[in-house]
This record gives sequence, structure tokens and C-alpha cells, in this order.
Amino acid sequence: MSRSSPSTPTVAGRLTHGQARSTSLLRVVEHLFSMLNMCSAHSTDDRTTVARIRDAAIARFGEAGFDKATVRDIAADAGVSPALVLHHFGSKAALREACDDFVVAEFTRSRIEAVESGETDPFAAMAGVQREQHLMRYFLQGLRDNSSGAGRLFGALFEETFRLMEVSVEQGIIRPSENLHDVTAVLLAWQFGGLLLQEHVARILGTGAEALDMMPRFACASLEVLTHGVFADTRYEDAWREYAASGEPPPSEDDPA
Repeated sequence: MSRSSPSTPTVAGRLTHGQARSTSLLRVVEHLFSMLNMCSAHSTDDRTTVARIRDAAIARFGEAGFDKATVRDIAADAGVSPALVLHHFGSKAALREACDDFVVAEFTRSRIEAVESGETDPFAAMAGVQREQHLMRYFLQGLRDNSSGAGRLFGALFEETFRLMEVSVEQGIIRPSENLHDVTAVLLAWQFGGLLLQEHVARILGTGAEALDMMPRFACASLEVLTHGVFADTRYEDAWREYAASGEPPPSEDDPA
């Protein structure tokens, strides 16, 4: 019986060697995929953790205010350590800025989407108000704070609201204005001024102090003013426009001729 030379590999030997190389390559590929999956999972977890911390901070700042809310409280609400909060945001002030950016973007996004889609259902808007209660609480606490943070928040709200007003004019929802910039500032002050005085307004209206309780009465009165106006003619507007243009108040009826 003939024997294969020891120096010549058999077919079985060659297959085994090829399989070994394939196995080795597969292990390398599996290792690479494992590393990629681990990185991907770590990145997703990071994003989820950041969002969880941010949402907990929005709720805590809205309830307690910026000064009284602590990093420890926010961390406990988010289910993380205080060190992890600082790892992601650096400081409580930086966390507040991130929350400001998020709530302003969310507040504006929902309104611009509704305007651009042609959504005119008032009850859909009321449902939106209910969903945004945590954002409104955050705004109210933030604007009560007499600090640079409050100024930054109101400035960001103005910029986004002005953009919303421009879109609303384009869509034919509101009338064009020669001074849309100032009109936006006044409407924003009215809106949040009313909310800052919410408890007092609710007492006068005879409703509960929560926004959803007073909203029907408050909205009806506000929309009557915004839709139909108040003054019967333009005499007051004309007088103030003249004053704004000239710097001189118009003569009153009591002024000597």
C-alpha cells in the first residue's frame, strides 16, 4: 500500500489548514463587530442618559426653581449619580442652558409644525397645551429668576417666536405688520405676563389655578382681543405713531392754541 510522503500534505490536511484560516478570519471579524456593537450600544446609552438627565432637570427646575434644585436631586430623579450629571454637562449652569435650548426648541417646533401643516383645529391646540405643561412650568420658573439666565431664556423665546410669527404671516394665519419685531415682543410679554400672574387671574376668573382650568376663559378673552381688537377707531394708534416718529407728543385739547 502506498503511503503519502510526510512532507506532502494530504487533501484532508489542506482542508483543515484552510478551515483553520477561515476560522481565524471569522474570529477577527466577530471581534470587530463586537467592538462596533459595544461602541454603538455605549453611544446609544450615552444619549439616553443625557436625555434622562435633561428631562429630570426640566421637571425639577420647573417645580423648585433653578436656585433650589440641586444636582443631587436631579441625579436621583434621573436614576444616575451626581458625578455622571457633571460628567455630561459640566455644571448646573451648563445643564440649565441645555434645558433652555431644549424647551425653547420644543415649544417652537410644535407651533411651527402646526402652522406649516395648516392645522387649524383648536382642540388639537388644547391637547398640545396639556402635553406642554412641564415646559410651561419650566418657562415660568425660569422667567421669575432675575438673572442672566432668565434674560437668555426670554431672548431665545423671542427669537423663536419671531420666526413663528414670520411663518404665520406667510401662511396667512395672522395679518402682516409693519413692525412685526415689536409686535412679537409685546405679544410674548402679554402671554408670559399672564402666566406669571396665573393664580391672580384665575381668582378673578373664578377658575382653578392650573393652566388647563383657566385656559377656556383666558383663551376666549385673549382671542377676542387678538381677533377683533378693542378700540373702535385708530385715534390712539395714530397719536402714538406720530409721537414715535417725531418724538413730540401731539397737542392735547387742553393745550392753549
